[in-house]
Amino acid sequence: MSLVSNYFKKQTKFLLSATQPRQYPNVSFPEIAFIGRSNVGKSSLINAVFMKKLAHISNTPGKTRQINFFNHGDSMMVVDLPGYGFAKISQKEAFQISDLVSQYLTSRENLKKIFVLIDNSLGPKKIDIEMIDSMKQIKQKIIICYTKSDKKIKEKSAFLDNLNTEFENYIVSSKTNENIFEIQKKIFEFL
Repeated sequence: MSLVSNYFKKQTKFLLSATQPRQYPNVSFPEIAFIGRSNVGKSSLINAVFMKKLAHISNTPGKTRQINFFNHGDSMMVVDLPGYGFAKISQKEAFQISDLVSQYLTSRENLKKIFVLIDNSLGPKKIDIEMIDSMKQIKQKIIICYTKSDKKIKEKSAFLDNLNTEFENYIVSSKTNENIFEIQKKIFEFL
């Protein structure tokens, strides 16, 4: 068994949900964050990477409305950020969530990498590009994960080539475990 696989078998505990920066945990562990459009398969990917049920999988897109922190093996924080493109919430609530995410991304000093999830079957949409553009200050921390590789590609996105030349990227499936080990190896590098 490799060091990487053993590392991901460590215990991961839910720590807290934050709706404002003063609630963030005061820890010095490196952090990795996951973000993506609602219904992109973020919870499924987090659960596949950490080999246990951490993030709640819902049939209702946009269920995560706060920042969820998980302590992995007392050596890393795993951060589940709210999805963007919220389906059934008010404009005011969408703005509050967007502001919370923006504050987290720009102020969290121990944030090492941000995995931006994009549905591989749909390709990057304008909203994905806008989200990535909003992170230009921390561009070097972005890794693109194209999720749901087990599904048939429905459309080719005009944004695909630019993203793939600008950012490190992986095509993954939490259903078939395609490239899950590659994501684990990448995360392991940040320790």
